[in-house]
Amino acid sequence: MFSKWELLDDGSWNGIRRWIRSSDEDEGTVQIRSEGVGEEQIIERNKAADAPDKRSEMWHVGSIPASVGLKWLVEEGIDMWNPHHMDAVKRKLMDSDYRHLVPGMARILL
Repeated sequence: MFSKWELLDDGSWNGIRRWIRSSDEDEGTVQIRSEGVGEEQIIERNKAADAPDKRSEMWHVGSIPASVGLKWLVEEGIDMWNPHHMDAVKRKLMDSDYRHLVPGMARILL
């Protein structure tokens, strides 16, 4: 018998939630379950982060869901983690199809 699922990661960083549970009978056996966080949740969080009353010189401007990064990599060869691809990533984020991912992008000095 396995214990109840416990949340390991809420998915706020990379869009993937992870849970873990252990076996009561077989010591050392664990199960891990993952699922993608909906793009809509990330977009809503990005919109909330774009509030006009910034109180410091640094703030969170948005997040790119892992599913979008994978789509860019597979379809266009753009690796959002590769520093050599940053110009292509910036172009994608300024595109009207993806502007909602980083709503503060227009204010960022590129």
